[in-house]
Amino acid sequence: MSATNPNSIFGGKYLVSIIIPAYNVEKYIEECVLSVTKQSYANIEILVVDDGSSDNTPTIIDRLAVLDKRVVVIHQKNAGVSAARNTGIDVSKGEYVVFVDGDDYIAPDFVEYLLGIVETTGAELCLSLDSFTKKGERQVQNEYIEILSPQKATALLLSPRIIVGSWNKIYKKSVLQKNNLRFSSHLFYGEGLFFYTTFSQLCTKVGIGNRKVYYYRRDNYESATTRFNINALINGDLAIDEIRENLKIHTPCIDLMLDLHKCLFNMGAVVRIKANHKEKEYVQEYRKFKSYLHKNTLKLLFKRKVPLYRKGLLLGTCINPSFMAWLDSLRRKHIAANSVK
Repeated sequence: MSATNPNSIFGGKYLVSIIIPAYNVEKYIEECVLSVTKQSYANIEILVVDDGSSDNTPTIIDRLAVLDKRVVVIHQKNAGVSAARNTGIDVSKGEYVVFVDGDDYIAPDFVEYLLGIVETTGAELCLSLDSFTKKGERQVQNEYIEILSPQKATALLLSPRIIVGSWNKIYKKSVLQKNNLRFSSHLFYGEGLFFYTTFSQLCTKVGIGNRKVYYYRRDNYESATTRFNINALINGDLAIDEIRENLKIHTPCIDLMLDLHKCLFNMGAVVRIKANHKEKEYVQEYRKFKSYLHKNTLKLLFKRKVPLYRKGLLLGTCINPSFMAWLDSLRRKHIAANSVK
């Protein structure tokens, strides 16, 4: 199946709310907002939530709002990315909601493509599996759209196949309203994973595509996913536990992907602490992450649905975390150097 032009399908009658949380992203925010204003699907509102920025972000977005009446700027005291997205949801007027991070940008057909998946599948949650992450990266050659059950979709969203982030997805707002679903106010790392895996369990079906329409920047050294923050690692681990505690659907595949996600996260925490030479400063946290990894890796090694590559990473970190930390440092430098600009 392929997506068609939703300007023709819907006649532009569906309003799509694009929510951009912005905190100290003066280097990127103008490109981000302008990419949204250039969408081929024009019936959009652009809600830029300034989360108490201390740089020039507020000045830039206020100027952009003058240039395009669809841009609505909301200034609030710093309360975190979850609160910023929730503010956007609360004031949004669209039938559908999408999120774009302030240091990323989108292709001109981003909204058009996602709405096309909505029209093709009738799903309440639609997403693309792929995005542009490297400079000079080409579009996928073989596009497809498929429909997944909430069970299969939730397992997929918990799997390593999906880059964690609430972006690159479109959400039917009535599901948010009916279930009073918002981003968790006490989660600031892993909050997106909690949000969209909860949403997927509330759907009747989920639409999946693979065209690259989102530009995910990986060279922003100030982003939450790039800089070292022990509290972020602790909070991210908590987010995974809360997903487990609040599961509405239980299947062997969901449970397995949740176990794998938890183990991979703890592996990443061990590697990040080691790579930043913080294991003596955060002895208790380091031991906790390392202990969980050692206790749970073995059972995953015998699971056929766990990719061999992931098994190798888990086992390698158990055996030699210092070597894996060195490899991870090289990997991160390579990713940053080759990130989409």
